[in-house]
Amino acid sequence: MPKRQSSAASNEAAAVAAPVKEKRRAREVGAETPIENVPRRTRARRPAKPREVDFVVIGGGSGGVAAARRAAALGVRTVLVERDAIGGTCVHRGCVPKKMLSYGAGWASILATGLANTGGKEDWRDAIVRVNAEVARLTATFSQRLHESGVEILHGDAELSAPGEIRIGNETLRARKILLSTGAHPRALAVPGGELVSTSDDIFTWQSLPGSLVVIGGGYIAVEQASILSRYGVKVDLLVREDRLLQRFDADISRALAEALANKGVRVHLNTEVTLVSQANGAYEVCYTQQGRKQSVRAQAVLAAIGRDPNVEGLGLEAVGVALGEERGIVVDKQFRTSVRGVYAVGDCTEGLQLTPVAVSQARWLADRLFGKRGDMVDFDVVPTAVFSEPAIGAVGLTEAEAIEAAGKPERIRTEIRRFVSLENRFAGVSRQSVFKLVLNARSGRVLGAHLMDNAAPEIIQVFALAMRLGVKASHLKTTLPLHPTVAEELFG
Repeated sequence: MPKRQSSAASNEAAAVAAPVKEKRRAREVGAETPIENVPRRTRARRPAKPREVDFVVIGGGSGGVAAARRAAALGVRTVLVERDAIGGTCVHRGCVPKKMLSYGAGWASILATGLANTGGKEDWRDAIVRVNAEVARLTATFSQRLHESGVEILHGDAELSAPGEIRIGNETLRARKILLSTGAHPRALAVPGGELVSTSDDIFTWQSLPGSLVVIGGGYIAVEQASILSRYGVKVDLLVREDRLLQRFDADISRALAEALANKGVRVHLNTEVTLVSQANGAYEVCYTQQGRKQSVRAQAVLAAIGRDPNVEGLGLEAVGVALGEERGIVVDKQFRTSVRGVYAVGDCTEGLQLTPVAVSQARWLADRLFGKRGDMVDFDVVPTAVFSEPAIGAVGLTEAEAIEAAGKPERIRTEIRRFVSLENRFAGVSRQSVFKLVLNARSGRVLGAHLMDNAAPEIIQVFALAMRLGVKASHLKTTLPLHPTVAEELFG
């Protein structure tokens, strides 16, 4: 009992004393005027000293990966910065998934025609699963090879904060050399309702297909996607602004492809100007003018493939003085130097050719040159290219129009055109013609350009590019034994 009374008295005393103690603390806190606890003081602390490296590559696409690996192999302290997944457009939203979908579309076409009696069907969902599996494999492979090469990978948005300095989040790097290889993105459709349409990036996320589709554009991507999706059973309308498809390709090949696409069910509308996109009752309506007449077409989805713009926003280029061109691409000289000392750029973020092999070749040559190894630059005057449509197109060198302009007189140029039905098409019961066209110097017979339309064209044109670099002439072709039976033998006359 005495202990309890003592304990109670003690607690009562403590209870009385407690408010006094709290007041004393309040006074102490109020008297301190906590300057050191003001957030402004924390933010004003001196930033950490920038970390020194030799080479920073901004962008983990084909060009960036190639440059980083090559530099690291030369013993250079290399950091690669990527805000998305390693591999860039080519791996994730371009060449690789597109080519795989093209293969799938080819099987879909075969199963629907030549092998219709088998009851087989190529399903879009299955194709997307296989595409995603390959993309994941390539992404892991790219990352593994970078690590094995000794490249440090940082994920985040990079910004040039000062000459020779790059800020990634809370970290700042100081580098002797900086490479910009940030790629490009689909161009937005700048008409009312343009925000409603899909882009080529979106296609690879589709888990099912619309029954009908309007594709706006007449270049590589528009033609390829129109061809691929139509072979999966989608009803496609292709709205082309120009008077023919693929303006940069030879006119005879462009016309032949337009005819082939039309025969496959793609409705091609030339000389169109899209003015409005609207959505109502689960469908889209695309309004356009054609030769002064207002027209419209309705579909379950709309895809705009009207070009790609360089990824230059948010990099701090203007602040450090990196010059941009008329198309908002980074301006570089023949050695890929920008207007700022120590800053270089390659690939799609510049105003050059937007092709994966071009970016890779530029990047490797630049890394060699910057870090002590001299090598020969790829010949960018002879660039083979392909359109993976059905039928496919392969081209290298000058078109007929370009050759005549360069020669000054039409009579200085001659052409050879061959049209034939391949064994592949005859087996499938398809009468579609393949077209091979050679552009020649009329006097010497030297081949100035080769333009092919056939599913084998992309594979053939790669070897033909080498032949052109070595100065192949029509006489060389005619005296070389061709391989039979192939479509390539048509080149040999």
